[in-house]
Amino acid sequence: MNVQVADDSPYAITAADFVRDRDAVVDVWRASLHDGQARTLKLDWFYRSAPHAALLQVLVHRPSDAIVGTAGVGWRRMRLDGNALRGGLLADMAVMAGHRMLGPALLLQRTACETALREGDLVYGFPNPNAVPVVKRLGYVHVGDMTTYVRAVRHASYLARRLPAAVAGVLGGGIDRLVRLRDRLHRSSGRRLHAEWRDTPHDTVHARAWSTPGTLEGVHDREALEWRFARCPLASFRFLYLRREGDTQPCAWFVCQQDADTLRVVDFKTDPAGDASRSLAVLADIAYRLGCRSVSLEGCLLDGEKALLRRHGFFARQGRPVYARWKQPAAAPRAAFRLMPFDEDE
Repeated sequence: MNVQVADDSPYAITAADFVRDRDAVVDVWRASLHDGQARTLKLDWFYRSAPHAALLQVLVHRPSDAIVGTAGVGWRRMRLDGNALRGGLLADMAVMAGHRMLGPALLLQRTACETALREGDLVYGFPNPNAVPVVKRLGYVHVGDMTTYVRAVRHASYLARRLPAAVAGVLGGGIDRLVRLRDRLHRSSGRRLHAEWRDTPHDTVHARAWSTPGTLEGVHDREALEWRFARCPLASFRFLYLRREGDTQPCAWFVCQQDADTLRVVDFKTDPAGDASRSLAVLADIAYRLGCRSVSLEGCLLDGEKALLRRHGFFARQGRPVYARWKQPAAAPRAAFRLMPFDEDE
């Protein structure tokens, strides 16, 4: 194997050959990240079929010439105040047991970071707690948190955790009726909203920006959404579009995945000109009609979006930190990061 010698250490980094190194890479992922079948599918989807040529590097243990670690960079088109940026998403940071020491991990992260910053404007990732000291050592800064927000649409099962089942059923049913009445009042406060489910992204709606000044976010255009969700082999997603009666274009869209009795929202945008509150009320009604117990939404969101979710009964649950590093940290723009699962690698 032709490797680039990093120094006199027993480890070096080289770009992965997707044909030659396929089995070795999947073995690392299975041992470190689990879910082997999904990992095999991801190698083709995320790295070989990505619209912007994702990169994968491997950590080589030179004495044995074995691949013992991986680090990927997926490219994301991003924008800030109308300016196009290229972001590098760190992905699949994995090291085999027996090689999980600071030196190899630091070498992997440093190489992935330097590779991304040579070709992009910034690099970002979602490190697990064990990796946080490594990314901080490399100059990454905490820019926000991917937080899960959950709203119950059927309350009996939650009440049953603290109350007898019969009491929880009666009380939960009453709460459901009151909450649905409140949502109905939200929905009826303006022009009727029509809902449309699609298996693929809308042809024209995603060309509109709906951006917020001072906010860094991914470009959620039709091509990116088609690849990220409609062609994703790891899970099934559907696109929900809401349109005001009389309008030709949607005023909100949600990418959804029904996971047992939870409707998971993995991407969304609402027209800042209005109807965001009504759109959430319609979303909750749809979840109820689908038989779901709750709606779950994850993201690194803006303060206004967080406040809106709170008003609609969403509660913040667990969060994961987001770290980023700009190519020129001293000249980095002041920006709020808005990220969704769209901006992740799975």
